[in-house]
Amino acid sequence: MKRIDAIRKIMKDIKDEIVISSTGMISRELYAVKNRPRNFYMEGSMGCALGIGLGIAINSKHKVIVISGDAAVLMSLGTLALHKKLNPKNLKHYILDNNCHSSTGGQPTCSDVIDFSKMAPNTVVIKVSKEKGDAPRIPLSPKQIMRRFRNAIRSHRL
Repeated sequence: MKRIDAIRKIMKDIKDEIVISSTGMISRELYAVKNRPRNFYMEGSMGCALGIGLGIAINSKHKVIVISGDAAVLMSLGTLALHKKLNPKNLKHYILDNNCHSSTGGQPTCSDVIDFSKMAPNTVVIKVSKEKGDAPRIPLSPKQIMRRFRNAIRSHRL
């Protein structure tokens, strides 16, 4: 399955949920598939999407969806342990696993020897192809993304 098709599948039934996406092509493809103010497109901080999602989930009752890549998750394995310890019922984590750093040249990861789905609750691993993708850059600055996201979640009582 292509990564963008996995994102389409995840986002198909998304309505009011808060969605946090990992840096790189995942955020770019999410923007192309379903841009909305309640999406937070992580830019420039690989491995931080789950931590942001956890922070929101434990401080709200809204459903939080995190979409990460295997390389980003591997950069912050401790966050999976925290996810398991806190176990927020309103958080679902999708890991799009292509066994490589696709946004930076396709360098391999070691995700093929790890079962992420056993490391934390409500974690779904979707195997995706290694193709780089061609979604354009998000035409919003990080400051615009943050401001838009804050306004969107403030308008819905957390």
